[in-house]
Amino acid sequence: MRVLRPLAIGMLVLFVAGGCALRERRWGSCAIGGALVGGVVGGTAGGVTVNNTGDPSDGERAAGIVGGGAAGALIGALLGHAICDPEIEAPPPAPAAAAPPPPPPPAKPIVTLHGPEFDFDKATLKPEGKKHVDEAVRVMNDNPSLHVSAEGHTDSIGTDAYNQRLSERRAKAVRDYMVSQGIDASRISTVGYGKTKPIADNKTAEGRAENRRVEIMPQ
Repeated sequence: MRVLRPLAIGMLVLFVAGGCALRERRWGSCAIGGALVGGVVGGTAGGVTVNNTGDPSDGERAAGIVGGGAAGALIGALLGHAICDPEIEAPPPAPAAAAPPPPPPPAKPIVTLHGPEFDFDKATLKPEGKKHVDEAVRVMNDNPSLHVSAEGHTDSIGTDAYNQRLSERRAKAVRDYMVSQGIDASRISTVGYGKTKPIADNKTAEGRAENRRVEIMPQ
């Protein structure tokens, strides 16, 4: 026993120091086989060692065999496990988080009619304005499932209430003309935004002209 104890302690220190390697393996048949072999070898060595110490009693001889077998089984199990038990497979990497899809691009108007294409301060389409609306009519005839919204806008001159009403009247004028050209009214909605959605600087005449518009938007 005095001979086996330092060996067992040394092996245990070795395997504790290599604990990561042990943790990376699954306990299996190699550890069991190593324990069986180690137990037999250790028990034999323990018995021989006790016999070599003098004239041991049967109890001392049995203790040597049992102690040597236990130490040998432990060492054999650790060795078998470290040498040939299968390694634990690393878990598959977590799938990368999918990037959120980009926002859809803003819809573009099918046609935009500007202020000069209406009579001044009125909702009556001029001939040039009707030509632009005819292009939207052609697109809708080519796409029978297409629905649109006629959206009216104004510049910043005038009161909010007046500009709101003017934008609505002009949007409805565009819808009425499209209906007169054969487009079903159920395919056309109207909305007026007044001066709330400028696309240019209202401080210049050019910017205000850009902002006075009706856009025919796909839906």
